[in-house]
Amino acid sequence: ALALRRPFRDRGTGGVVRALLLLPYVAPIVAVTFTWSTMLNPQFGVVNHWGTRLLGWDEPVAFLSASPSALLTVIAFEAWRSFPFAFLFLTARLQAVPAMYEEAALVDGATLTQRFRHIVLPQLLPTIAVLVVLRFIWTFNSFDDIYLLTGGAAGTEVVSVSVFQSLTARGDIGGAAAQALALAAVLAVLIGLYLRKFAPREEQS
Repeated sequence: ALALRRPFRDRGTGGVVRALLLLPYVAPIVAVTFTWSTMLNPQFGVVNHWGTRLLGWDEPVAFLSASPSALLTVIAFEAWRSFPFAFLFLTARLQAVPAMYEEAALVDGATLTQRFRHIVLPQLLPTIAVLVVLRFIWTFNSFDDIYLLTGGAAGTEVVSVSVFQSLTARGDIGGAAAQALALAAVLAVLIGLYLRKFAPREEQS
């Protein structure tokens, strides 16, 4: 976001770069998870192919079916998918920072690091806090991406996947309902916290 907040000399290039950065967020989840699953397949995936040939791996890695690699893969996938959303928020906030503040600091001899630390970062902290809270709330709702990647295996089962498995695989309607109710209660508390702490600040800004 810091690198792209200044306008490109070529508007076409800037548009292409921003479109590529937004691709993980707008691409269909089925297509994205299929691509990742194919690339990480231990038998014919390109990652294991080059890993065993170039990186000296003794054997292919089961990225999506063995612990702890499955959990790390899901974390990396979620970070990759949510990056464009954070990028949009941070870019919008950066463009709203008055340029005169940085120009005045530059005249006073402030370095790039000092300008970021004392001018840019304080302006970004409220937005970063909102993103952290929103992402924490959405993590509880993660289902399709995790289910399509690992099926909840190898230590990647979240509450939403557990509810689905209890209902469909085990036929435990009562257990699924109890988990869903507990999840709804937790989400209600988190959403209430967000509305109370952060929504008024957004209206003021």
